[in-house]
Amino acid sequence: MVKLSLRVAALIAVLSSLMVLGACGGGASSGSTSAAGNTSILNALDTSSTSTDKLPEGADSFSLSSFWEAQVINGFTRTGVLRGYAYQDFRNLEIKAAAVSNTTDGRSTVVLIQHPDHNTQTGDLVTLTGLSKDLVGIPFVNFNNTFVITGRDANAYYITVPYPTNRRDTFALTANFYYKYKECDGVQTVVQTPALATLPVTFFDGFEARVAKHTVDNTVSGCSPPARSFTSYKYYAVNNPKFGAILNYPFIGQRVDGGDFSSLDKTFDLPASPVKSGQSGSIGTMKIYKSSNKTVLVGTSYLTYQILSHTANSVFIVMTTTNFNDNDNLVSTMTEVYGRNPAVDKEYKLIRTTVKYNNPRRNEVVIE
Repeated sequence: MVKLSLRVAALIAVLSSLMVLGACGGGASSGSTSAAGNTSILNALDTSSTSTDKLPEGADSFSLSSFWEAQVINGFTRTGVLRGYAYQDFRNLEIKAAAVSNTTDGRSTVVLIQHPDHNTQTGDLVTLTGLSKDLVGIPFVNFNNTFVITGRDANAYYITVPYPTNRRDTFALTANFYYKYKECDGVQTVVQTPALATLPVTFFDGFEARVAKHTVDNTVSGCSPPARSFTSYKYYAVNNPKFGAILNYPFIGQRVDGGDFSSLDKTFDLPASPVKSGQSGSIGTMKIYKSSNKTVLVGTSYLTYQILSHTANSVFIVMTTTNFNDNDNLVSTMTEVYGRNPAVDKEYKLIRTTVKYNNPRRNEVVIE
């Protein structure tokens, strides 16, 4: 299997320094509990993404601008479990399969899937769709499902179908196969120092700026190299460049150590009044250049926010960075989700970061 390049992790470092509100608390935000400390919120997030039922409209009103100003002044640290995935699709695949046994509880059937060069390993996922007739006594709706793979060899693997059968036949299986391969796992730690005024004064794009150091440390298994750090410097305007805007310390740009230079093409802004469930909007547009002279444009990033339903008392805050190259082709989309468990959390915290890449393997990195 082709392993996920740490170029992906490098891009995460760049992207995460574009738009992150930061937060205190567990999970992807900070602390050692990581996703385990946010299980209930993450489950609610997954449900909100898949449920067809209308979720209750969260009643929280949340000040994005106050949250932003606090992280600029105080800085933040967050640690999360990093997992990298890739995807591959096979449409109308015709293969052989066999019902080999029932599970020990008698409720399901172990099926051997004969797919040459499937590239999966134990723990990967396969989703089958497109089946419309029963097979070996199992209703077809039980095959149209997502299964955890148990590896056998390079040309076959096992799945467990949630329906028992006493037949032990080899049969033809025609379906769409959608594979999700796990390629990397590890830990990512992000540290941003408080943004401070400098002496002599620092100017960025002609504006007096506070400066923060932003460091990303990745330690991963399944990538090459297995560990690497990335550093960028972020610049925040002392006085808001936008006439009439009240947001303190708006983001005006960044410089990646040994990498690209980015600045706001349109003024960075967050709503002045608290936001509620159902609201969304643009935050700003970032132009990315090879160097500070801005002669070679290498990409553009669009920053947006959206407030999603959660419970009757709280909401999910979604910050999205959509990245394009210099030919306006989509490169990646980074989504950061903030939430809180109303029963135990006073403040909102970052609970999941997802980066999806528009490349042939559709690489995806999730940090929780």
